[in-house]
Amino acid sequence: MSSPLFERTVTALLQERVICEVSDDELYNYLLMPGNQDVVNRFLAQINRTLRQTSAHDAFVCAYLDISGADTKDAIRHQFRDVANNLEAFVQFLRLVMMLEANDRPVLPGDKLSEGAILDRIAAAPALESKLRSLAEKKVFHTKRADSAGQIRAVLSSLEKMGYLKPIGTSGSLFRATGRWSWLYDAMTFIQTHEGIQGSEDADSEQMRLH
Repeated sequence: MSSPLFERTVTALLQERVICEVSDDELYNYLLMPGNQDVVNRFLAQINRTLRQTSAHDAFVCAYLDISGADTKDAIRHQFRDVANNLEAFVQFLRLVMMLEANDRPVLPGDKLSEGAILDRIAAAPALESKLRSLAEKKVFHTKRADSAGQIRAVLSSLEKMGYLKPIGTSGSLFRATGRWSWLYDAMTFIQTHEGIQGSEDADSEQMRLH
């Protein structure tokens, strides 16, 4: 008889969720046990799936086990194409955060982002308002709000809905970055390396398997 944790874990993986310590520490700790990984993998193998970790080893994802089928390759290409289409927006966001934090380190799982702190720093550096405005015009973050506070809220809310941020507390203005950023960096590395997803040989890449 399967355990509730097993069922929740498999359901989350098949919903294409990225499981990490931030997004769901209970499921993440469950998957840290090799025995549990084996149980999950045996189940997933029956439906052509497997458990995989991001290259930073800080998150678990579901991947295809056999990617030789045309439908499987199309599904993987579609997901990577979605990332590629929004790549500029994500890069702009990361650059904005690095400028606000005055460092050259990208957002990593576990990082805390405060809506209020971001607004204060932009207010102190008006030159960054144009960068925020440009970011808020991107399709994935699009908002009609013209004020910085509204634009920041729209961007952070979009990232939360996509699973990149998890709210801290009930204020709705504090967030922690999830392991989906690690998954995104893996996808970005693949896209930058291959400059497109066209040839069938690309689908055989280890990075292409990330789901």
